[in-house]
Amino acid sequence: MPFLEWQDKYNVGVAAIDEQHQAIFAMINNLYESLNKGVYNSGNVGSVLIPIAECIKYHFQTEEKLMMEINFPEYHCHKTLHERLTEPLMAFIIKLKKNEKVDINEFLGFIKEWFLAHISAEDIKIARAMIPAQKSPARVK
Repeated sequence: MPFLEWQDKYNVGVAAIDEQHQAIFAMINNLYESLNKGVYNSGNVGSVLIPIAECIKYHFQTEEKLMMEINFPEYHCHKTLHERLTEPLMAFIIKLKKNEKVDINEFLGFIKEWFLAHISAEDIKIARAMIPAQKSPARVK
């Protein structure tokens, strides 16, 4: 069973966002599986965690650009939520680079909880703002 299992309920209806969410889930699942197989440890996990962090940052930039394009009223609040994940993620990577002791499983748990809650409660608001009320909730490209 994957660490982060993608379910249809996580689709927000905006193709770019949904595809990026699924890619992030896949990257985190690959990391989790590799950790369990002993491929990565605190000494070398940075080589895979840094690209995941970069992907997450790119995803946040995508969402923020979409929000600006539609004049999303909760833009600043949503951006702040992104920063609340980015800051501890970057702090964790800095610890890895300094060879400080880290608990990757604890951190993966934090990312999992954050993403699942954020997608369900916050990202769906972007999709709703992009899709006029009179239209069916078809996927937005």
